Amino acid sequence: MGHAGFFGLCSVEAPVCRYIDLDEDAGPGAEGILSVEELERAARLHFEADRRHYVAAHAALRRALAAHTGERAETLRFAHSAFGKPSLSGWHRVRFSLSHSRALGLIAVGERGPLGVDVEQLREVPDALEFAGQHFTRSECEALEALPEVERHRAFLTCWTRKEACLKAIGLGLIVPPECFEVGLESDCRSVEVPVAGRILWLALQPTPFRSDSVGALAEWRQTHVHAGEPRSAMETCL
Repeated sequence: MGHAGFFGLCSVEAPVCRYIDLDEDAGPGAEGILSVEELERAARLHFEADRRHYVAAHAALRRALAAHTGERAETLRFAHSAFGKPSLSGWHRVRFSLSHSRALGLIAVGERGPLGVDVEQLREVPDALEFAGQHFTRSECEALEALPEVERHRAFLTCWTRKEACLKAIGLGLIVPPECFEVGLESDCRSVEVPVAGRILWLALQPTPFRSDSVGALAEWRQTHVHAGEPRSAMETCL
């Protein structure tokens, strides 16, 4: 069995992976546990619904992290990498990710590799083929174009959430173009190889719990900066 095949047997470790109804969770109690910086970011959003959903999503994340760490939600502090990926100050082993689409949020928390989640509510995407041509691999574009139009919207959003989840796990921002790595159009479990500066980053990728109204993806960065083509042992693969 090759390294990629062995790596594919490794699943994402995220004991917490759940959806949030951002309309139900919004309220004055949510604002009370956010930091001044989070409240300022919410205030800069143009639409009231976006402000409400932002507050609800970040309050839900704080509550999830508080339950995981035993700390109080309002006392948690966050740091950010040079590319904007957040981490929990004082809890370097705790990994987490947050995504939201309209009134639906998604949170993941674990303690192994960096995590990334992404969720999209199902909808029609009229420019799916054009957008895919800019951001998907050639084989992903061909597979999308071959689908009946009625199936194309879900497949497009599935592929996009999978790419976003991987990019969030890596946390390197626009340095990594989404068209440079393959995730497929299906909600399957697989290993993903992302080339960065002559090296390969290995991630585990899987779907989030099924919902009929949305698609979601969960990724975990499992191996750091391995030189492309460098032989590795099975033990190293899953560290």
